[in-house]
Amino acid sequence: MWSGPRNISTALMRAWENRPDTTVSDEPLYAAYLAMTGRVHPMGEEILASQPTDPEAVISALTGANPGGLPHVYHKHMAQHMLP
Repeated sequence: MWSGPRNISTALMRAWENRPDTTVSDEPLYAAYLAMTGRVHPMGEEILASQPTDPEAVISALTGANPGGLPHVYHKHMAQHMLP
């Protein structure tokens, strides 16, 4: 799901993550976006430390095998995190 800031994207993600048959990822390209742009965001250091900063590695992980082995996968993306 691709979203813009300040809408119901988090509520929708929370609904999906409450399903026992769904694996959820929350803004997996956020660290790559911060690393590539150098932008300062709240909790930026924690985000950079907890997620991969190489967008190709993130995309590869998201399009590879289902990490949770569950029948459904939900990815919440922010449109501005997708850089050329």
